[in-house]
Amino acid sequence: MSKHLVRNTVLATVTVLLFYFAQGAAVVMGQLEGLKAITAQAAIIWSCALVAIAFFLVKDHSLRGLGFQKPVSGIATRFLYYVPLIIVALAAFAGGIMSDDSGLFIPNLIFTLGIGLTEELYFRGIICNMWKEKETKAIIISSVLFGMSHLLNVMGGAGLAETLLQMAFAFTYGVVMAFVILRTKSIWPCILLHAFHDFCGFITNEGDMKLNIIVGTIQFAVLLAYCLYLVRLITWRGTDEPSE
Repeated sequence: MSKHLVRNTVLATVTVLLFYFAQGAAVVMGQLEGLKAITAQAAIIWSCALVAIAFFLVKDHSLRGLGFQKPVSGIATRFLYYVPLIIVALAAFAGGIMSDDSGLFIPNLIFTLGIGLTEELYFRGIICNMWKEKETKAIIISSVLFGMSHLLNVMGGAGLAETLLQMAFAFTYGVVMAFVILRTKSIWPCILLHAFHDFCGFITNEGDMKLNIIVGTIQFAVLLAYCLYLVRLITWRGTDEPSE
């Protein structure tokens, strides 16, 4: 195992976690709510992404190594046009959509785009791509770290059981996103799908406990089935490599 890879993986993980801790601390310490809270969080999250982008532009004079390029032609067909992920995201609307009396629709959109960009940039664009020569390790390491990053939800007031379920969901989602970037050679589908998923969650109502359990079960079942489908697709020799 390369010490260089381990060091850079730890550095990338610590960096994104520090920024996420900072955005939570800013809201709590500043006692921010509503638009002010979302604005502060969005500013910090976008700053996290911009730090990585600036670093790689200076270092490599390009962002292609992070996956900022056009996806491989024809690969979306094998990924079922990402329809399972879209279904998982849209399931959040079972609880209904929130009213936009407070004018948070656009701020939420900007915030969730920042989340999608930042998390995919660090966990897939940087960490997963760093290990891509050892594909299985790339998928597992990036997904485990992505799942574990959701432990920060406990600090935001989430219960332990709820957080563990979120970690399991995030791990599975991370596996899917790792497959996407490794096969499409592009981070764009990951960013857009991730942001869409989070945006749907931000603008919808949670519903009652029974509904939440049903929706959550459906979401995880669809995601897990899609993940297993991709595992089978990728490991089925002879059909796993797209034509450039």
